[in-house]
Amino acid sequence: MMIDSKIFRAYDVRGTYPDQLNEKIAAKVACAYAEKLKPKTVVVGRDLREASEKMFDAVVKTLIQRGINVKDVGRITNPMMGFAVFNYGFDGGIILSASHNPIGYGGMKMFKKNAVTIPGNDEEIKKLATEGCPPYQGPEGEVEKIDIFDDYIKFVRDTIDLSKLTRQKILFDPCYGSVGLVLDKLLQGLPVERVDLHTNPDKNFGGLSEPNPLNPEIHKEALEQAKKERPDFGVLWDGDGDRIFFIDENGKFINAPYITAVLVEAVSKKHPNSAVISDVRIRWPIELACKNSGMHYIESKSGYRFIKEKMMENNGVFGAEMTAHYFFKETENMDNGLIPFFMIWELLSKTGKKLSELVAPYQKDHFMMDEVKFEIENPEPVILRLRNEYSDCQINELDGLTVESPEFRFNFRASNTEPVAKLNMEAKSREILEREKEKLIEIINNN
Repeated sequence: MMIDSKIFRAYDVRGTYPDQLNEKIAAKVACAYAEKLKPKTVVVGRDLREASEKMFDAVVKTLIQRGINVKDVGRITNPMMGFAVFNYGFDGGIILSASHNPIGYGGMKMFKKNAVTIPGNDEEIKKLATEGCPPYQGPEGEVEKIDIFDDYIKFVRDTIDLSKLTRQKILFDPCYGSVGLVLDKLLQGLPVERVDLHTNPDKNFGGLSEPNPLNPEIHKEALEQAKKERPDFGVLWDGDGDRIFFIDENGKFINAPYITAVLVEAVSKKHPNSAVISDVRIRWPIELACKNSGMHYIESKSGYRFIKEKMMENNGVFGAEMTAHYFFKETENMDNGLIPFFMIWELLSKTGKKLSELVAPYQKDHFMMDEVKFEIENPEPVILRLRNEYSDCQINELDGLTVESPEFRFNFRASNTEPVAKLNMEAKSREILEREKEKLIEIINNN
């Protein structure tokens, strides 16, 4: 069976199911993983997707046939996989997940000891999966089902002082995803009035086009519900629970960089004068927060693998992506979608402020556009044109092309998870943002 090389991506293996990725190909990737790492014990879990369920058994079977003992954790959130690997000292882990991609996608995220990510495009794994693994002659491994939910929830809840939380009315929207598996236990005994939306875990994500709250069409219903129910704040998670988004008390969706800035200030109290890692797409609010709190700002390529690597290189204590991934030293640099929820709740309780008041200093004189996607598999010709067009500005090619002037800043890059290119921009005024956005889109579309 031929394997489409496009499934081997920067930080996972991902493709359309069942044509690009299926049970046979997942087994080949699992075999390559086993041969490369030669681990003794590996934890295996999955998200809610039917594709993940079907590939799960193939992965487990392959691992035990290669002599590996498997700890089966069943359906979990993506951050629970990293927790299982580092908390119990397993040699590695594989979670079958396509994150926030639409139904019809499948994926595999692979980890080695201490929850260190193995890139999907790792050359050895790619070669072994494509060309085949050498025969294995030893004894088979064994499978054991384990329940990590209580330990994980205790770990998350222990990141703050729960006794300091004041009563809040909170809207919860997990987009029918895997956070719905843990939500009841997570909130048990806490002072909360719940407004639930899409909390029932569903392998089809309730018919949503994609379990991705960054998409305005996906978070539209939550905004309507927030304006109707008037919660103190709202939270939304993506399909596998590793990204979290916030709605303020006015029913307004808050772009992730403003939440990141607020979290930087909170982290600085626990880890003063430490490194904060953030991707290149939106920089100014986070940079301001670091300046205000004495933290050291370090830029990274976009993608959770790259943020994690940068945190390890620089002993970072906190990392963030514009897409609402948040990474912590306490989680072995893994992203986590529940810890920021508790951190914001704790800040609201301690300060007595509204969420809109917490983010206001970073929204002042700062404007950003919703990410625009272009169906361009190879953005290099466009990047060349943009580099020439903006040659009088500061140019950064750490991740695609980033252009910065005193008035605006934009990033244009190829996606690591989809066959598209993405444009993000920030500016000092709404007028500048709209003017430069219109100009950029015209250049990109006419290239």
